[in-house]
Amino acid sequence: MVPQMHEAQRPRLLFVDDEQRVLNSMRIMFHRQFELYLASHGAAALDIVKDQDIDVIVADHRMPKMTGVEVLSQVRALSPRTVRILLTGYADLDSVEGSINDSEVFRFLTKPCAPRQLRETIELAAKIAREAAAPARPELGAQETIELLESTPAPPRAQPEPQQARPAAPNAGDKPGQDNLSSTARLRVPGLSAETQQTPKRLASGAGVIVFSSDDDVLDAVQKAVRGLIPVYHASNIVHVVRKLDEHRPGVLVTDISGDKETIQTMTARLKQHVPELVTIAVSEHRDVHDMVWLINHGQIFRFLRKPLSPGRCAVSLQAALQHHRMLLKNPDLIRRHEVDEAEDPAGLMDGVLARIKSMRRLWTS
Repeated sequence: MVPQMHEAQRPRLLFVDDEQRVLNSMRIMFHRQFELYLASHGAAALDIVKDQDIDVIVADHRMPKMTGVEVLSQVRALSPRTVRILLTGYADLDSVEGSINDSEVFRFLTKPCAPRQLRETIELAAKIAREAAAPARPELGAQETIELLESTPAPPRAQPEPQQARPAAPNAGDKPGQDNLSSTARLRVPGLSAETQQTPKRLASGAGVIVFSSDDDVLDAVQKAVRGLIPVYHASNIVHVVRKLDEHRPGVLVTDISGDKETIQTMTARLKQHVPELVTIAVSEHRDVHDMVWLINHGQIFRFLRKPLSPGRCAVSLQAALQHHRMLLKNPDLIRRHEVDEAEDPAGLMDGVLARIKSMRRLWTS
């Protein structure tokens, strides 16, 4: 039995569900361990969040007037420190996609959820909420600000270079376009000098994107979205992904999950475990509920985009991802808020590169 804590010490937990029997069950299960708040609809939940410093909110998705995704999306704006969990008995595609792109949920749980899993997830979320600082947009210096969302027309598409033997890491004098840089044109960035803009190595660490896809249209959309403002690196397999991360430290990974699902899922989970500062955008031509939920809970993907990608939509997501990466670098405590469930690797797919991934983490903080 969990020891009862003093009222002031107990984490504040809010459940939102339009079924009274569910709220009653949550009261029985959690009232001793948490300072518990219950709401039967979204508006009531938001009023509670405005009045109370809530540590964890668990919302059902299918509610009248306001869905769980809409509630959590507003909570994200009202109280960034509140850890958000979606618990629903009907995991439809829109709710899963919205929980990623709009609500940025910590976990996506489906009913019926085993009591032990629910309790452990909420306990972890409460611990993180109390110990990890609340996310806040960092004040970036001029060299750290990369504005992708401008009206400047996109440069013509640059063809990716063929994969070659591993090149040496670029020197300060290397020219844009070397080492599989998929975008060679460099446009003016507000706040940066002409000299800085002509030298990719002078841009802030993390100001880069790696695209893991065999689909040329994905690569094309990404490079049109960034318009040459930041380097785009192309990788055709896991080894190339790790190599590019090791050599260039790009802050964002765009990974196409349309291919070898098991391999890509395992890679995404392991990278988030060992390089949590890396921000992942998953793209696919199909939406699969189970795959998307798995990527939330095990890979903490930042965004999910459906193919075909439009450069405009891609630019919005990349801008947010780059900003999120810089925030994680400046606030290491926030990394705990992206803790993932342990993912099994029965085929040993990542064993060959895991040591490289582990040693790579020191580069992010150097």
